[in-house]
Amino acid sequence: MNIDVEQSAPLRRRLATPKNDDTGNRPRIPAPPPGLPPRHPLQILKRSAIIGGTLYAMHDFNVFHNILYSPKVSHEWFKVGLAASIAVMALKGYVELYEGKKKNKKVEYDNFKSATHWTILLIMISWISFHLALSPLYGTFKTWIIMIGFGFGVLIQSALMIPVW
Repeated sequence: MNIDVEQSAPLRRRLATPKNDDTGNRPRIPAPPPGLPPRHPLQILKRSAIIGGTLYAMHDFNVFHNILYSPKVSHEWFKVGLAASIAVMALKGYVELYEGKKKNKKVEYDNFKSATHWTILLIMISWISFHLALSPLYGTFKTWIIMIGFGFGVLIQSALMIPVW
C-alpha cells in the first residue's frame, strides 16, 4: 500500500493577523538573547578566565619578553601596529561615547559608514604590521596563533567586559 505523504498530512498555515488589530503597526520588541545577561557575575568570571588564560599562554611563549628585548622583532612595524590600534580605540571612543551617548545618535552602519570603513582599514593595518613585526621571530603559524589569541582572548573580551556607560 503506497501512502502519499503530501496528501495524507494536513498543511500547516500561518494565521493572518486580523485587519482591525493594530499589532502590525507597532514596532516589535526583539526577544532577549538566550543565556546570561552581559553584566552577570558568571559572564565576567568567564571573560576574566579567558583573558587570564590568554595572558598566561603569551607569558609561556615569552611574547612580552621577546617584544621588548629580542633583536629579531621588528620594532618599527610593532610601533605602526600600536599606533593603528590606538587610532581604532580613539575612533571607537568617538563614535560610541561622543556621538552615541552625548549626541544620542544611534550607533549603526548607516549613520557611521566612513567611521566603519576607517576602522576596518586601521584594523587591517595593525594586523599586517603586527604580523610583519613578529613573524621573523615566531614564524607564520605561531604568529597567527599569538595574534588571534591576543585579539580574541584579550581585546574582544576586554571590550565586552568593560561597558559603555
